[in-house]
Amino acid sequence: MSQENETNDPIERFISDWYWDEKSHDYARQLGRFLFGFLDSLKAQGFSEKTINKHWRNCYLIGVFDCGYGYRDRFSPKIVFSSPDASYEYEFKRKVSDSDYAVSSYNSTWRKVHNYTKKLGAIQ
Repeated sequence: MSQENETNDPIERFISDWYWDEKSHDYARQLGRFLFGFLDSLKAQGFSEKTINKHWRNCYLIGVFDCGYGYRDRFSPKIVFSSPDASYEYEFKRKVSDSDYAVSSYNSTWRKVHNYTKKLGAIQ
């Protein structure tokens, strides 16, 4: 994909801070596609634009943290979102916010992504 096409691709813009080489780019792109599918499902369910924007911001952070701290070679929603308990909460509190509201919002998005993963049949 050319650099011009990458900047026109919303997924590429979304994941631009998540990777550092070709292998990590591939992982970030797969995770980004999955999270865009989740966000599209929220739109289809009729969530408000304000709520979708909140989840969009949290999905961005989920991507930053998973790509930076997840240490996985291949993206698997079954592995990444296997638990309703948010991963990287410590990193979120340390790097983003430790306010109860912000942490609760991040955890809410994580649970929704977990439930979306279950609905797709990736986890039981």
